[in-house]
Amino acid sequence: MQTFDRIFRYARHAALCALIAVVTTPLHARQGEPPYTLAHPEKVAASVPVVDVGTIDAMQRRIDSDAKANAAPTKRLGVADEIAVSIRPDRDGSWETLDDGSQLWRVAVRAIGATDLRLAFARFALPRGATFYVIGADNYYQGPYTAADAPANAFYSSAVPGDTATIELRIPRGANFARDTIELTSVGAGFRDVFRRAKAVADTGPGTSGACNVNVVCPLGQPYPDQIHSEAYFEFIDDDEHAYYLCTGTLMADVPHDRKNYFLTAAHCISSSAEASSMIVYWNYQSTQCAGLSPPAGGFLNDDQHGATLRATRDDVDFTLVELSQAPDESWNVYYAGWDASNTTPAGTIGIHHPSGDAKKITAGPRPSTTDNCIGTGGSSTNTHWWTGPYSQGTTEGGSSGSGLFVVAGSGHEKLLIGTLSGGFAACSASNPSAPNDENDCYGKLASAWNGASSAARLRDWLDPANTGATSLAGNDNQGTTPSQGRGHSHHQRPPIHAAAGAER
Repeated sequence: MQTFDRIFRYARHAALCALIAVVTTPLHARQGEPPYTLAHPEKVAASVPVVDVGTIDAMQRRIDSDAKANAAPTKRLGVADEIAVSIRPDRDGSWETLDDGSQLWRVAVRAIGATDLRLAFARFALPRGATFYVIGADNYYQGPYTAADAPANAFYSSAVPGDTATIELRIPRGANFARDTIELTSVGAGFRDVFRRAKAVADTGPGTSGACNVNVVCPLGQPYPDQIHSEAYFEFIDDDEHAYYLCTGTLMADVPHDRKNYFLTAAHCISSSAEASSMIVYWNYQSTQCAGLSPPAGGFLNDDQHGATLRATRDDVDFTLVELSQAPDESWNVYYAGWDASNTTPAGTIGIHHPSGDAKKITAGPRPSTTDNCIGTGGSSTNTHWWTGPYSQGTTEGGSSGSGLFVVAGSGHEKLLIGTLSGGFAACSASNPSAPNDENDCYGKLASAWNGASSAARLRDWLDPANTGATSLAGNDNQGTTPSQGRGHSHHQRPPIHAAAGAER
């Protein structure tokens, strides 16, 4: 399948998708009460010690990353290089005593040429009452973060714009804090410009996916409000490449309906405990209008959580199941997707995903067929994947990997998840960018992932812990509402998502 002609066309389509018109809406994230530095600049030192950690050629890294992606049809997306560092409060930066007796530690980290930065802390033991922020360019900040955001005493920050990030840690007066219990151990130097500050060159983030993509709020998404709320965008650090990638995944229901926070994605995204622990998951990253992009209240990428534990993974089906370190906040209104492991071929399919790190999109496909692992990582296993496409609406792109494939509404086992995206050559058409091309994708089958050699290589032990023999399950909401049988949604469904008039973009 991986002929030179297909690879060339895939590269050409990806390049065309990167040229789509941009939007002016900025990203947002964890932005609560502002950091002390921004709220009271007159009460802190004007300068902050700067630690230079390296230099990155963002344009060249985009070219290199795209060339590597085009050589194989996976659909994860590289966004940053990991740079190893060692920065600690006991030996770096500066400390100040504030008017209320609290202690303020600050240090600036700079990776020259980076479009944005992410910070990883192998040690992150905050005392009760302490607050932690990361401040980037344009006074954009992430925080406050507390000890609750790092239950394993490790922490991976969300991104901030620019090549310099200032760390601000405020310790309450009298708190018991050892200054060597926090250590910044790596910096993610971005090369994709996910904040789109240089809009002429940005190819990732809101509005950057191909013109044929369809916002989930559009008519195509109307029957699937629950399934839409089960999908999330996430970043992680690849163990082998020491680089950050984007993928998509699905929050999964289990037979007891006890909301265990199991999250399903692709093995070529997450396959190790370290990669799982580095995950930063974002919920509700979607437009409130069909035409163009309109952020929800609070902005895009506002509902984030950090860290996960690896539960099961296998290459031939290209699946990984992790358990998120925390339950998603109830106010985020997430949904635990129902599933079908019976291997029944549906009449049609729906995919929900984040192409090019864009706001959530939806894709419609015909009746799928069965194929082997289409990304070439699964050895000799056969019939492990659903072969989907060509699509009638929407497509997939880099960043869509790991996203859920659902049974189309109006058929047997409707709206239940049956697979996760491995990759393929589907894209927007070169001749008509507003329409999908005539290529295909493949999704690892839930039915093939259900059984395996051990609990670490199959889904059955986790999604059906009492071994009831279930092969399909309705989903449930985050309030524990009893699901309706065989329909993949709860009795108390979300109301339909109302789209604004306009094109399905």
